[in-house]
Amino acid sequence: MPDSKKAEAPDGKVETFSSGRPWEAKHAHARGIRYGRVFETCLTSPSDPDGTIVAVGDLYGQTRRCYEIVLASLQEAGYEVSDIVRSDVYLLDTRQYELAARAHKDMVAAHARPVLSFIGCANFWHPDILVEVAIKAFR
Repeated sequence: MPDSKKAEAPDGKVETFSSGRPWEAKHAHARGIRYGRVFETCLTSPSDPDGTIVAVGDLYGQTRRCYEIVLASLQEAGYEVSDIVRSDVYLLDTRQYELAARAHKDMVAAHARPVLSFIGCANFWHPDILVEVAIKAFR
């Protein structure tokens, strides 16, 4: 598991979590953050640890990969899938939302039923990305 970096905030303990993807260090951001009883991730791309985009052209496969990454961060922070309260799925083509919804269901539904939003966007930072996912959990 990637190393966690901890910092103290004036109003309580804040912990950040990294998936080790190269852009996290390059752009100084965390994959996930825990503050109080809340854990959330930033938008997460469908990539391998070296940054290679996976499942090119496969919206279902990319959505599953995004969930694999955010769920690993969630578990590293000490949360369970059942703690997820919100899932935001950003899509290039919202008309294909059912593929992303199926991946969401396959990865989360056995444990949680969070609010779920499908949000259209113009593009992502890499031309092979069709989807990115962010989650929020509460314990």
